[in-house]
Amino acid sequence: MMRGQLDRLLAVMTLPRLSLGIVPRRAEMRIWPGNSFSMFDTRLVLVETYSAEFSVTQPREIALYAKAFDLLKASAVYGRTARALIRSALDGLG
Repeated sequence: MMRGQLDRLLAVMTLPRLSLGIVPRRAEMRIWPGNSFSMFDTRLVLVETYSAEFSVTQPREIALYAKAFDLLKASAVYGRTARALIRSALDGLG
C-alpha cells in the first residue's frame, strides 16, 4: 500500500495548482508540530489530536497556525528534491 501512496504523490506533484513540500528527517526544524492540522483558508483550521478533531475559527488562533505552517514550509523541500526523497523511499521498499 505504501508504494501506491508514494507513486500517487509523484503523480500529483505535476499538477499546476499543487505545491507539495516534504520535511526531510534531517531538516532543521524551526517548529515541531504538536498536532496535525489542516488550514483551509483564513477562516478555518481543523486540528486533529489523538482523541478528537476540532475547528479553530478565532482569527488570533488561526494566525498562530498560519505562523506554524510558514515555519514548516521553511523546513520543507520541493520540486526535484522532494521527488528524489519520494523515489528514495520507493527504492527502500525493494
